[in-house]
This record gives sequence, structure tokens and C-alpha cells, in this order.
Amino acid sequence: MLEFMIERMTRKKLANIKFSKIEPELPKDKDEIGLYIHIPFCKMPCPFCAYIRYPWNPKLERPYIEAVKKEINLYRNVLGDVKINSIYVGGGTPTIMPEGVADILTHVENAFNVSSDIGVESNPDDLNEKTLALLLDAGVNKLSMGVQSFSDEILNGIGRRSHDAKQTLDAIELVMNNGGFDTFSIDLMFSLPTQSLASLKRDLDIAIEKSVPQVATYPLLLFPYCKMYRDVKEHKIELPNKKVEKKMYDVIVNSFVDAGYEPCSVWSFAKKGVDKYGSVERDEYIGVGAGAMSNVGEYFYANTASVEEYIQAVSKGSPPIAIGAKSSLDGIAARWLSMSLYEMGFDKREFKRRFGMDVNEKFNSFLRWLKLFGVIKVEGDHVQVTRKGMRPIHLMTKTFLLTFIAKACTACMENPKPLNLRWS
Repeated sequence: MLEFMIERMTRKKLANIKFSKIEPELPKDKDEIGLYIHIPFCKMPCPFCAYIRYPWNPKLERPYIEAVKKEINLYRNVLGDVKINSIYVGGGTPTIMPEGVADILTHVENAFNVSSDIGVESNPDDLNEKTLALLLDAGVNKLSMGVQSFSDEILNGIGRRSHDAKQTLDAIELVMNNGGFDTFSIDLMFSLPTQSLASLKRDLDIAIEKSVPQVATYPLLLFPYCKMYRDVKEHKIELPNKKVEKKMYDVIVNSFVDAGYEPCSVWSFAKKGVDKYGSVERDEYIGVGAGAMSNVGEYFYANTASVEEYIQAVSKGSPPIAIGAKSSLDGIAARWLSMSLYEMGFDKREFKRRFGMDVNEKFNSFLRWLKLFGVIKVEGDHVQVTRKGMRPIHLMTKTFLLTFIAKACTACMENPKPLNLRWS
């Protein structure tokens, strides 16, 4: 009942969100902001991947790098010498072009006042000593690796053919023996085709046995435009049912907590003392690159998903923005609250500082409801998600991604032409 209500409430809250061709207004008095850099290229795009990606074409590498640098300059002209407090490079597959990533990061350092960690996503088949050295020299101190599973059978079943289990294990050993990164995290997935509780437990046991500092465990999320979504609808592929997925999530939480890991979000678990690595835990950020999304002030907006349109737009000095949505202060506060719960809790004083209002007054009935059902506990000004509350918040986050982000990505793909804006 509780989980049903959580999902229903989240969908209802996001039902009226619409993305359209609107011009975002960028605040020119911003002291600090995050930066997301999107590298859309993949050697073999996965049929389940929901995010903007593009078949790898080496001929596009240099034009794309130069275009990203030009977009960074556009933001520099508007935002000035703003402090960059977070850098995250995602994809696609950033490590498909490590020299390009290093080049872009150097440009960011020259364009802005950078005071942040730098996180980069990677694939096992891309990692070697040369690539790791390039990333470290460029200031990267947090690395994640898309493992998904240690089972070759499951990898083949989800179309993840860029690497096999042996390559993954070799890459993990290489990174951990290198010792140059402050945080190393791997991504595993659950609720996958052909995946059983036993095969999931085997994946978790291998990650724990290898003593990986942090492990993120994501449920399979299928957006309507994904090939695997269509295959499931046409009954070509069968997924674990909700009851099995619930058991899978319980196995994940119990396995990591029993092994001494601490939840740093409802989907991520880290060893004690490890500085967490996360891809989505940022309040405000600008996104550069084809298909990159930004969350600034009242606006959430996305660049064109077309690499060609992206390169053409920025070469003319035009922001490559294709679609966006404007939120009220209440909407922004609600998103911050839900993301904070995803991260296992928040301080009421921080909410007051950010939004100028008391969280108890704004979300009193919602928080009381969560407390009544044991989802959260409140000690003074601190709100903490309980172990019992992790699954309901997991479902809330999953529902958010399958509605809000799915709508944004769909609108982005349906509107490949940038808006032809001009920033002064």
C-alpha cells in the first residue's frame, strides 16, 4: 500500500510537466554552479540505454571537442568567472576518447574558476594504463565503470557486447592497483532479462569480494523509445516481475549493509570513509554537449540530441538548446526534497537557506506521512531515510526518472533543431 501510494503521488506531481521550445533565462549573478559534460558516442549503443547516445565515428571526435569548447565559451560570456563546484563527464562513453576528455577539461580550467572534484564514466574495454594516466593528469579524481553484470550470459541478454566478465575483472584490478583515484565506483544493474536472485547475488558477492570502494545498483529503466522497451511490449523479452524485483532490492541492501558498506543513496553503497561518487546529486548545473541537460534556476532544459545540429549551432555562436521547462519555486523545492531523500536525508536548515521557507510548513503533510510509515526519522533538524524507507524512496526515484526524465529525453529527440538563440 505504501509503495503504491508513493508511486502514485510521484506520477501525479509530475503529470503536468511539459517540455517545449522555451528560452531559459540564465542568472548572471550566480556565485557557483555545477558542470555536466556529455560525450554521446558509444561503440555499441545498448538497446536498454535511455540516454542520448550516438554511434562512434572517429571523424566526429575533433569537431565535437571543438564544439563543446565553444559552448563552454558561450556560458563563460554569460556567467563570467563563476565558480565550478562540480564536474561530471557522462555519456555515452567518455573514455572512448580520453584525449578529447582531457582537452575539454583543460579548457574548462582555463575558462572558469574551478574548485571541484571531477568524475568520469568509463567502460571496462576502454581502460588501460595510458587512459588512466591521461585522466589523472587532467585532474580526474573520481572514476565510475559501467559493469552492469559479471555474467556473460546476462551481458549478452541485454545487448551489452562491448566487454565481457574477464575484461571487467581485469579493468577493476587495473584501476584498484593504480591507486590514483580518490573514489572508484562500479555500476551494477538489476531486474534484467534472464537475471535471477542467485545471479544477482553472485554479482554482488564478486563486487564485495573485490573490495570495490563504491557500488551503484540501478534498476533497469526502459523509456518508450528504447529498443528493449518495444521488445518487452511485444513479449520478445521477459523481465522479472514486481515481486522478484522487490526481493532483488532487498538482497542488494542486505548484502552491502551486512558487508560493512553504508548507503550513500538508495542505489549506492560505499565503504566507510570513501568520498562518494554520484552522477545526479547536483542542485544546479549547466550541461554542455549534444543531448546534455541543464538545471539552472527556474529552468530545466536540454541541448539538441543531434551531434550534427549541435556542432552547426555552436559554430554559429548559438546555444544548442532545443527544449525546456520552467518550474515554480514550489516545483524546484519539491525536486530538491525528492533528490535529498534519494541521498538518504537532509538538514532542514539547508532547505531554509536555499528556499527561504520552512520545510515543515511547505511539506508538512508529506513529511508527517513518511514519518508515520517509518520511511524517515527526524532528529532535531536532520531528516534521515531509514533502512525500511529505502525501498519506497527507490520507487519514488524510479518513477521520477520514468516520467520527468523520459519526457525530457523524448521531447529532445522529437525536436532536433536548436532554437537559434543569441546570448549577450
